[in-house]
Amino acid sequence: MELSVLLQDITLTECKADLDFHVTGIASDSRKVKKGYLFICIKGEHHDGHLYISDAVERGAAVIVASCSDMIPVGVPYVLVENTRSAEAYIWNRRYGCPHEKMKYTVAVTGTCGKTSTAFMLREIFRSAGCKVGVITTVRAMAEDRVIDLHGGSSVSDAAGAMTTPDPEYLYGAIYEMQKSGVDALIFEASSHALSQYKIDPIAPSAAVFTNLSEEHLDYHLTMENYYKAKARLADLADICVLNIDDCYFERLAEGLKDRKKVVSCSAFKAEKHDLSEVSALRINVAGLSGVDYIYFSEKAVFKVTSPIPGEFTVYNSMLAAAAALSLGIPPEAVRDGIASLRGVDGRLEAVDTGCDDLPFSVFIDYAHTPAAIESLLRTVRKMRRDGERITLLFGCGGDRDRSKRRKMGAAASRLADFVIVTSDNCRNEDPAEIIKEILLGIDTERPHAVICDRREAIEYAVREARAGDILILAGKGHEKYEIDSGGKKPFDECELVREAVRKFYL
Repeated sequence: MELSVLLQDITLTECKADLDFHVTGIASDSRKVKKGYLFICIKGEHHDGHLYISDAVERGAAVIVASCSDMIPVGVPYVLVENTRSAEAYIWNRRYGCPHEKMKYTVAVTGTCGKTSTAFMLREIFRSAGCKVGVITTVRAMAEDRVIDLHGGSSVSDAAGAMTTPDPEYLYGAIYEMQKSGVDALIFEASSHALSQYKIDPIAPSAAVFTNLSEEHLDYHLTMENYYKAKARLADLADICVLNIDDCYFERLAEGLKDRKKVVSCSAFKAEKHDLSEVSALRINVAGLSGVDYIYFSEKAVFKVTSPIPGEFTVYNSMLAAAAALSLGIPPEAVRDGIASLRGVDGRLEAVDTGCDDLPFSVFIDYAHTPAAIESLLRTVRKMRRDGERITLLFGCGGDRDRSKRRKMGAAASRLADFVIVTSDNCRNEDPAEIIKEILLGIDTERPHAVICDRREAIEYAVREARAGDILILAGKGHEKYEIDSGGKKPFDECELVREAVRKFYL
């Protein structure tokens, strides 16, 4: 593809290259460069691509995209831009022919919790309306029912945020695969990392959904204000913004958008905000394991919503998904049927098939890995349980990630679970024992708890020690089928480990 085509959406601050040059490939990792490639210099948290220009040139790079020319060898063609991360997104989007522009709907979902569940609800809603749907989520990317391999979503192994919103090379490649297969509605999660790194700048979503905001990724964003501003960037890209105004951050965002964007404000459990919202959830019934139902109420539509997925968070997720779809012209009956048809999402309060029909206790896995998610999960399960049933929570905290949440997760677990098992969870390059020490700062040592560093051993212990009527929850990994330690990523299937323990002790 000609250089001029790849660069046509980008303002160049300097151009020392032949715009008619035919580029044979694109890379931001110098190790992937081949003859005739365009090399984009990305400055990351740990490495600056400008330092690898000479290596890229030696491997065959024909043109360099950079923010300064200081390290570019004399005679090597280059173009300068203000922001190479944004340029990278636009370049890959053009490389794949701006595939999202050929789709009828694009909906982005952001927030701390609920992104994946909301995205899958939207998927079912649009399918009920007769659309062919593509999704890009933390769980998987799919074109209709076909899974698209994102190869981890990043050229950098285990890059923070990459699995939620892939790097541009993988993101726009996946959207292109969807567009080729006839997808006309794209639903995707927009992480705070992706927004702050300009990955989705070329996409102007038809609608953006904002679920909630609580402490997360502060190792990267440093402050909640920075985290909020990263999320808020999505509002500048989208045509319609659907916001949960029961969340104080997104109530603030709604106020700021009033005069310049179409805003659909939604409220559920805070009755004092119903008069301020365009959409309300009324007559809410959170019916334990049976799911939830409520009346979706707005000036434009009133109908009953029923979901088999339990929990107060399901009310919010479904209300926001419904509001987004209705704002784009999807009929209420498709919204109602779509929400009712979704039985659950992998790793989101997912019941484990233990292989033993008469096991005297139940086991669930959940992706909860923030203080707010742990609290929401446990409050939901407390409402589900019958008198006398004990809740056992097994969890850990990720290494090389936000340390500030560890003590808070411990405190939430200790306060709301009857028995807590603290263990490891993707310790990466940190000592798991040191991570556990930080979690234990929040644990009430007077309440029942255990510490077992090895997660495999912890799961076996939890199954062995479970009592009749117990609800055992394994939190943090959810859909993940791997564990990451200092030796890298290794297979780790919690559901299978539970089954192994059940076979060992109960069959």
